[in-house]
Amino acid sequence: MQKFLPTLFLCLSVASGPLVADEQATGNDDMPNWGECRIPPPPPFVLPADDVPEDELAIFSGKAEIGLTGNANFSDDISLVSGNRLLTAENATYDRDAGLFTVEGRVEFRDPQTIVRADRAELNQYSQEVRFDGAEFQLWSVPARGKSEHINAERGGKLRLSKVSYTTCPDGNDDWMLKASKIRIDRELGIGTANNARLEFKGVPFLYLPYISYPVTDQRKSGWLIPKLGTSQQRGVDVEVPYYWNIAPQYDATITPRYMSRRGFQLKPEFRYLTGHNDGIMFGEILPDDNATDRHRALVAWRHMTNFTRDTRMVIDAIHVSDSAYFEDLSSGLSSTSQTHLRRRTDFEYFNDTWSGLLRFEDYQTIDDTIAAVDRPYTALPRLGLRGHTPDGWLGLQYTLDGEATYFDRDVGVTGLRTHLRPEIAWSRQLYFVEVEPSLALDYAAYQLNDTAPADDDHPSRMAPIYSIDAHTVFERLTPRRGWLQTLEPRALYTYIPFTKQSDLPVFDTIEPDLNVVQLFRKNRYVGHDRLGDTNQLSLGITTRLINADDGDEFLNATIGQILYFSDRDTTLPNGTPSDSNTSDYLFELGTKFYKNWRMQLGYQYNSDTRKTTKTEVRLNYRSDDSTLVNVSYRFRRGSLKEVDLSAAWPIAEHWNLVGRYDYSILDHKLLERFAGIEYDTCCWSIRGIWRRSLTKRTGESDTSFSIQLQLKGLGNNTSAADRWLDRGILDYD
Repeated sequence: MQKFLPTLFLCLSVASGPLVADEQATGNDDMPNWGECRIPPPPPFVLPADDVPEDELAIFSGKAEIGLTGNANFSDDISLVSGNRLLTAENATYDRDAGLFTVEGRVEFRDPQTIVRADRAELNQYSQEVRFDGAEFQLWSVPARGKSEHINAERGGKLRLSKVSYTTCPDGNDDWMLKASKIRIDRELGIGTANNARLEFKGVPFLYLPYISYPVTDQRKSGWLIPKLGTSQQRGVDVEVPYYWNIAPQYDATITPRYMSRRGFQLKPEFRYLTGHNDGIMFGEILPDDNATDRHRALVAWRHMTNFTRDTRMVIDAIHVSDSAYFEDLSSGLSSTSQTHLRRRTDFEYFNDTWSGLLRFEDYQTIDDTIAAVDRPYTALPRLGLRGHTPDGWLGLQYTLDGEATYFDRDVGVTGLRTHLRPEIAWSRQLYFVEVEPSLALDYAAYQLNDTAPADDDHPSRMAPIYSIDAHTVFERLTPRRGWLQTLEPRALYTYIPFTKQSDLPVFDTIEPDLNVVQLFRKNRYVGHDRLGDTNQLSLGITTRLINADDGDEFLNATIGQILYFSDRDTTLPNGTPSDSNTSDYLFELGTKFYKNWRMQLGYQYNSDTRKTTKTEVRLNYRSDDSTLVNVSYRFRRGSLKEVDLSAAWPIAEHWNLVGRYDYSILDHKLLERFAGIEYDTCCWSIRGIWRRSLTKRTGESDTSFSIQLQLKGLGNNTSAADRWLDRGILDYD
């Protein structure tokens, strides 16, 4: 007898998201845990026989009456087995001429992840179709459950359901329900369609669609995504309704119409592609007529990568906006509105075990009108870089070569070509328990300048040696009481760079960064090739760690360091002053998991000359298994920053959670950002309301916004603005 029992699991499980075309839908192999409710795993079942092939059907029955014509009656419970699928009933009949198997009385279909219970079922031997009447189904892979008046499984993986209800809520909970008059599923094409679909929440219909099409596998499918709704003072009522377009396996697009009651209609297209050698994303925002400013506003961006070969690739990262106030008016959060420049670059890269090369075209769009033209960044057209490194070369030495040639251009100020070369030879040796690495480098920079003053040299250059000796080691021991692995990691770096006159050199892209642990052991105190800082110094640092020897968990790490200067530093950037201090600030960093779920990170910088703190950052973090999260941080930088930041996500009762953040500048006596939200979370749905106020303009103006988000779990999800606020505003929030 041919196979009767179809694989219903794949067909029915697709109902997990009929209203959402998720471009990255994935399977769910683990049983989810939503809120305080756990969806139970599928109950185990035992097959009467576990060796029945997929293409055969075995029948087990208490009683069987088989006529000479081949018709049969089965009673006293019957079981039909095919592969790992089982159908049971109280009795059954078989009509040989029609090829029809009819089962009745407590009909149940089982496979490892699915149960279908029905009043009656028919299996047709010739058409290989099965029909369930009055069916209830349970799907543990989603997990989900539902009912259908009729379920017809046809040849070729096609499935038809009529008068269907579907939910991911557990038994006894029908808080949300999707209902449709008809659902058709074609598993081979991966497409499902539904007629007269409506979504009910708490028994109240709130969404009706006469016809929808959706994917029934993990493949992408064109369709509407979950809308986004919010309101703010700058934009008014803000509604986005994204549409996902599955163009081809390697191409897709999301087109999002957006309506802002105070701004007008905006279109936000996004196109993604992924081929054998290329991948990237192009996106934009078009607001043809801003009601508030009465002008056209737009944003366009492109991120792209091409892998030509295993060793070569091209990277493009570019963005452009129509005006300097674009992010202030149309975006949310300090991370967007505090931008001053937008970087655009195209890189061609080459790399192998010895050599790496870079050809870069780079410029910036300045979107802060208060920045003077002479202070805006240069365009690099192009930047050609080359680096070679041989760790074990001739005579056992390390050879390194860094080279770069860049042409800098700008409308205002000196422009021109800068060429930089730095060959270096190092010798690394283990002396007893200390690794010592003396090195010698020669730093050379030359310029060909345009638009210089009449008395200035238009071909200045600089050349100076760099002498250094780097020594470091690691000591380890097991503490006697608790068995911790403790390390002691001292390091000393001596650097000598003689003074070379550089005041006639322009400054194209060079800065002097703040002192930190990384900068502590850099030989040149400047970042960029326009200045080489003269020095005669010894950088000292020591780090200690406490590590659990059993599981490798780090309990504590601490670092302290300082630079000792043996001569003055006369090289400066324009308008800078030489330094004659004998030491740098003390640097201290500490990280510890000091009590159960509490962690602390401390960064401290102290000036021993003025006997004052230069910079402090302290952060306390608490995170428990019940989703309780608290962050407390304090940031201080003398003369420019004094800020306290509190954030938390805290369960206050069963199903109820609070989230919030308070970021305040003590120095400016000004609130930077604050938001508060409350969430009610159950097994199958959640609702969240968030109120937020933050700085949105460089002039100090703030914006207030509010959003409400309803999520029906298992019916699809789409990241909202509220989710992005929480991710950015609360450390470790998920």
